[in-house]
Amino acid sequence: MTLAPPAAPPAAGPAVAPAGPVVPGTAPPAPARMGARRGRVTTPRVLRGAMAAAWLPIAAFAVAVHVGVTRDHDAVDTVGREATQGITVAQQIKANLSALDGIVVQDLLDPVPLATSGFPEEYDSARRSLDENLVLAAAQAPPGAAYSQPLVNIDYALAHYHALLRESFAARAQGDAGRATEIYRSAHAVMDGTLLPQADLFDKANSYVLNATYDRHTARSSSTVQFIVGTWVVLLVLLAVAQLLLARKFRRVLNLALLVATAIGIATGAYALAALDQSSTSLTAARERAFDPVHQLARARATVVSARQAEGHWLLDPSGGAPAEADFLAKVDKLFRVHDGGGTAAERAAAGLVPPGAGGYLATVVAADVSESGDAAARDALAAFGGYLEDHARMQARVTAGDFAGASAAYLDGEAFTRFVDAIDHAQSADQRTFDRHVDAATGATAHLAAVNLAAAAAMAALVVFGLYLRLREYQG
Repeated sequence: MTLAPPAAPPAAGPAVAPAGPVVPGTAPPAPARMGARRGRVTTPRVLRGAMAAAWLPIAAFAVAVHVGVTRDHDAVDTVGREATQGITVAQQIKANLSALDGIVVQDLLDPVPLATSGFPEEYDSARRSLDENLVLAAAQAPPGAAYSQPLVNIDYALAHYHALLRESFAARAQGDAGRATEIYRSAHAVMDGTLLPQADLFDKANSYVLNATYDRHTARSSSTVQFIVGTWVVLLVLLAVAQLLLARKFRRVLNLALLVATAIGIATGAYALAALDQSSTSLTAARERAFDPVHQLARARATVVSARQAEGHWLLDPSGGAPAEADFLAKVDKLFRVHDGGGTAAERAAAGLVPPGAGGYLATVVAADVSESGDAAARDALAAFGGYLEDHARMQARVTAGDFAGASAAYLDGEAFTRFVDAIDHAQSADQRTFDRHVDAATGATAHLAAVNLAAAAAMAALVVFGLYLRLREYQG
């Protein structure tokens, strides 16, 4: 019997799966299982994604705090320094201008001329002070015609004013008092019609910026806080969710790195909100309590110099000086006025009393309740104003009695005027110190917030990534 030869071994090569459908319940082919694993959301992938996205809520919170700090610093710088300095300089310019006019009136009333040629030394000194304040105003003023144009107009008109007064002083030195007075009246028209109004425009431009900046800060303060609180809550919620998910997956109660990051987030948010609130409160106190009295006293300082200048005009021509006397009374009303019949303004002022309904710069300042020292100084200024009005009444009585020389001598002495001006300066300095203290408090409240915010954001990001990375290594190894 013949045996069949053995079958040849199969050729080498990859095994081919038998064709046909996969029976339900059996394992899929190997390539299909690998593709399924690649498409699944695995714990390592979740951890890596969380590490990549961890910076998003942290960055949003850090940006919100940064926006709040930037807005706060801009408001404090403008309200507390830039615009305030411009307003102060504007009032100093106005006082300098009125002082120049007053020096000429003194020269015209003085039996002995101040100089034999050119400008007297006192005038040159006041002129230098004016020039310094004009340079300071130009250096500090923001760009824009509202600031530059009034200063340009003052500079242009000032040259004409100086030229006229040089002629007036020269005529006075030559003994021609009538011509000196006539030329001075032309110069005063330049002062009253151009120089002082332009100084007021510069003051108003700075006041507008201050008020607009403060109003804008007040309006968006609430939205800034909401922005910070919103991002803060989202950050803390996400950190808490991450902590819970990791606790469930890894059977751990807490992730120490995430716990520290959460603590830093809570502390940073609380500190940021408290610092911004303190800064806003201090800025409000500076603007609404202290600044207005400082500004009112600066206006009072310039107004009383103008009142004295009007008083001198009246003495130059007592018989026809009704317009000058009316100008003086108008300045007095700006300083202090009462409406009831319980005593004159001079009597009330001398007693330091501000009756209900009283108006004017001094009444506003006395009622402001800025600080203990400022309030006392304001009442002293009001009492000094009463003394100034009483001195003016005595001077009028001398003119009525025909004692023109005595009235002029009392004016040139100016003792009551000097006391009044010194009292205003003292009250303004007291209120300015209170204002500066509030501004410094507003600045100090957020002085370190930007650095703390940046450091906290970096620390939270590093801790979150580190905490997730440890769990990733634990899972893989």
